[in-house]
Amino acid sequence: MNPMDIVLGVIGIALSVMIFSYLLGDNFFFRAALYILVGVSSGFAAAVLVTKVILPRLVEPLSRNGTDAFWLGLVPLALCVLLVLMLVPRTVKAGTLPLAFLAGTGAAVAIAGISRGTLAPQLLSVVNRFSPELLRANAGVNWGGIVEALFILLGVISVLFYFHHRLSRKSAGTQRPLLVEGISSVGQIFLGISLGMLFVGFFSAALTALIARMLWLKEFILALLAG
Repeated sequence: MNPMDIVLGVIGIALSVMIFSYLLGDNFFFRAALYILVGVSSGFAAAVLVTKVILPRLVEPLSRNGTDAFWLGLVPLALCVLLVLMLVPRTVKAGTLPLAFLAGTGAAVAIAGISRGTLAPQLLSVVNRFSPELLRANAGVNWGGIVEALFILLGVISVLFYFHHRLSRKSAGTQRPLLVEGISSVGQIFLGISLGMLFVGFFSAALTALIARMLWLKEFILALLAG
């Protein structure tokens, strides 16, 4: 086995043991492993930021003096300078402009992504469930498709009722009608099922990662003993 592979494998085993030491309670080894993880992640993110963003988007355009790219590169340079000025207490307000620009751009991108990637496809999926092609089967009525479409529609409406009237009751402090209370309770059941499925998905992914890690440790130890 390659000596470098042995060194990396020993480091991996040590970090795994340090993480598993949390089973005995919060201790120094667990915190040290977390610090290493945060430090490595931060270093990797900084390296990617420098090589993929700062150099090609800022430094390279500024090296083309007199071109359109040079004048456009002055805009992010000025925003970066304003952000750096936030480190000085007297000029901390200078960073409000780039922060507002970042917040506005991020919000616009997030809203557009959620609308086009989540809300619109889900709404179209609910509407398409009532398509005549799906509700007919062999020149007859597809009762299974109808029940499924109604079930999905009930889930959407009841969840919307739950959130809307729950917030309205908190703000107004009034008692809701029994019908609205019943629909909201159904929505709460749908939410519980959805959160349960999400938890199962996260737990399955974590368990899969744990099993893969244990298999890697077993193979590494067997290869080390065989070598």
